[in-house]
Amino acid sequence: MRLEWLEDILAVIETGSFVDAAKRRFLSQPAFSRRIRMIEEHIGAELFDRTKKPVQLKSSVASRQPELRELIAKLREFRSDLKQQDQKGQSQIIIASQHAITTSAAPALIKNLATINGLTTLLRSENRDECYSLLMTKQVDLILVHHSEKDEISSQPGFFNQHVLARERFIPVCLASEESLIKKRFDQGLIPVIGYPSDSFLGQVLERQVFFQLREAVTIQRMAETSLTLAILPMTLAGVGVGWLPDSLVASDIEAGRLKELSDALPYCELKVMAISLRDTNSKISAAVWETVETYLSD
Repeated sequence: MRLEWLEDILAVIETGSFVDAAKRRFLSQPAFSRRIRMIEEHIGAELFDRTKKPVQLKSSVASRQPELRELIAKLREFRSDLKQQDQKGQSQIIIASQHAITTSAAPALIKNLATINGLTTLLRSENRDECYSLLMTKQVDLILVHHSEKDEISSQPGFFNQHVLARERFIPVCLASEESLIKKRFDQGLIPVIGYPSDSFLGQVLERQVFFQLREAVTIQRMAETSLTLAILPMTLAGVGVGWLPDSLVASDIEAGRLKELSDALPYCELKVMAISLRDTNSKISAAVWETVETYLSD
């Protein structure tokens, strides 16, 4: 049983709501509900009585609540002790990055961090919700995630250090040899799309900022769907349909003539690449790291 799973359960107990617990855990409500279901499937039993408001632990589980809290406290202490012992032997920063950012802003930032004496970087590639979960459970020191202008990073002022590393356009692209066919189908009122799931961050952003405009003129035909941005690129290169991808990720393919940008005919959206860390640390390494993050754009 993973510590973050136990903390998910505790969040529901303390808030009495899956919605409020999701906010506390910095996850979208659908993603949090999926995690609770996954935990229950792993255990092989339902933990919560969902017919009651507020949500309550089932009686068979409620009697074990003191043990649950004690286990969480011990696991937190154990993890903290191991991390401190490890840091005595080496100075290391752990970064969780959204998959697409691992190939755009992350490499240059890691190069800058390498100038800090004795510092090594461990990079983890995760989805956006998991990046936040790892940060809140202090399993990573820094996260690199996409944000739109409408995002609320935190309802608690001063909770995070935040810095905009870069700005990216999520642009529509297609296989260059398919451009004329795509435009012909568009004129006929149909557009084949490689989409993101509706409950994912990018799925919601594109729905709000892109697809609602398209639906006024055409029918969106979802040819394929994935939450992994890096998987959309090869599908686009295979001619599956139109994919919305970061301009930094597709620049070389556009320049080489393999992909064609369709922003002249289709809408696109702009996102920020954010570096985010918690403010509850006095580590000198963390201070040096954050200073490097804040000077990233000027390099």
